[in-house]
Formats: sequence, C-alpha cells, structure tokens
Amino acid sequence: MVGRSLTDIHEWSIVPPAASLTLVWGDGSCAISFEGGALQMGPGDWMWIDSGFAHRGENVPGSNFLTVFISDELVAEAGLDLAPIGACSQPAPKALADVLTILAVLLLDGKPTRAVERPALDVLLNYVGTVFEPGPDVAADMLVQRARVILDSDPLSGMPLTALARTVGLSGSELSRRFKRRFRITPVVYRKQLRLVLAMKRLLGGATVSKAAHDACFSDAAHLSRTFKEQYGITPSAWVERVTTAATRP
Repeated sequence: MVGRSLTDIHEWSIVPPAASLTLVWGDGSCAISFEGGALQMGPGDWMWIDSGFAHRGENVPGSNFLTVFISDELVAEAGLDLAPIGACSQPAPKALADVLTILAVLLLDGKPTRAVERPALDVLLNYVGTVFEPGPDVAADMLVQRARVILDSDPLSGMPLTALARTVGLSGSELSRRFKRRFRITPVVYRKQLRLVLAMKRLLGGATVSKAAHDACFSDAAHLSRTFKEQYGITPSAWVERVTTAATRP
C-alpha cells in the first residue's frame, strides 16, 4: 500500500499497523521523535519504521513524501521481524530510491501482482535488512549472526554450507536449525535470495539476463530464469519489461 500525501498534514502521532519505507521528495523535511530517540529527515533521505513502532512527527509545511507500507507477512519473509530496527533514517542511494518509486507506481497502476512487485520489494528489504542497524534490544545468536555476515559479504562464494558451519563452530544441521529459527529461512534459501537480489539489481541497471546470471553466479541465463520464475512466478525478461514500462510512464 502506498501512503497518501502529507502536504497538508503538519503533525501526527501514530502506532503504524505495518512497516513503512518513506522517501523525502524535493526540498521537504520532517522530524520524528519516539521513546528513547529522535531523527531528522531532509532532502533525499529515506526512513524505515517497524510495524507497531509508536512515534510522533512534524514536517515542514508543503513537504512531500513517498511512503510504501509493507505487510508483516512480507517483512517476516525477509527476516526483519526477528531483528527489529525501530526507526532509522539515512540518505537514500539513488538507484534504490528509483526502485522504491517503481514499486509505488506498480502498486498504484491498478493491476498489482505479487509476481511483479515482489522482486522490487526484495531488493529494498535486502538493503534494509543488511544496512539499517537493528534496534538495541535485539537478542542475537552470535554464531548464526556471524554466518549471515559471511553470506552477506560474499554471496557468490561456492563455500559449501557444511564448511560455513564449521567456520562458525556449528554442525551443518545445527546451523540450519538455528539460522531458520532466527531468520525464518535456511542458509541455502538465504544465499539463493541474496543471489536473486544481486541479479535483480543488475537487471534494473540495464544488464541482459545472461550478464545478470553471470554476475550473480547462476550457471547460465536459463538457470536464472528458472530460479526467478520459481520464486516469483514471472520470467526475468517479462519482469524487466513490466518495470521499465512503469518507470517510463508519464
């Protein structure tokens, strides 16, 4: 769901029913306060707020914001619900701000489909989950967290997951069990998703399916296409065509 314009709303206080990612348009700005902290958003910044995270806000009159609300189900699938962030703001990388805009257009075009929206959302959630800092109250399984850091740092590595488990001092089955308990998915699926996200970033950057497959360590274009369609129900080429159409719509 895409949030309404806040142009005429100067102050608010809310416990949001869904997580949100908000981008400041133009020269707008706003201040957010919450128990234990506060943050300021300026031009080009974006902000993540967890579902149920009570906060208050005040924006400069005339400011415009793009807000996409993300359901608890989708956040859970990304593993973010097990590593709460609370509220966090930072400058938005242009490429990812463009993805957020594309996602908003897809949601508003009157024909929303999970297959088309979900790849763009995965790119955004992968960034949020790996760059926005978790909240201070998160109880971490340090061995599992170390395994995730290793996967994040080199998702293209061919290291067998049994070797990864030994690296962090666990058996393969124990790593899989504890990783799934923490992040809702197994290390095997997590690495596959990291590679899909990398492929999607390459596709959004104009790469061919073959080039994206090579860069994301799929054996060939057919392997990427098969994996992409199994995950999202649409081929990479069809997805790029739909996203490109949305991005160029007046």
